[in-house]
Amino acid sequence: MRHYIINPLSYSISGMNFMRHERPFQTEFLCGIIIWPICFLIFGWGWKLLLLTIDFFVLLIAECLNTAIEAAVDLTTDKKRHILAKKAKDTASAAVHIALWNIAVSALFILTFK
Repeated sequence: MRHYIINPLSYSISGMNFMRHERPFQTEFLCGIIIWPICFLIFGWGWKLLLLTIDFFVLLIAECLNTAIEAAVDLTTDKKRHILAKKAKDTASAAVHIALWNIAVSALFILTFK
């Protein structure tokens, strides 16, 4: 039982503790903590708040994956420049960028349609 539940949980907690110290994750998390209650006060419970909450978590997941990919690339290349390493890091960064655009489009959609 420990092998299937406790060990993966401890790995996840370790990863979340690592992410607490990453500046982009801190910034995005803080923005979400500030914006979420404001959205709740404006929209109340409903599909608008749900959509923004899902978008926020997608952004945090993308940031976690971006950090993991960057760490793995740095480990394997010993910080040497390589075209495939650049491609991997840039693509992971693009995922975060797309998640941010997703939030912007959702916010525009919410504010446009009642």
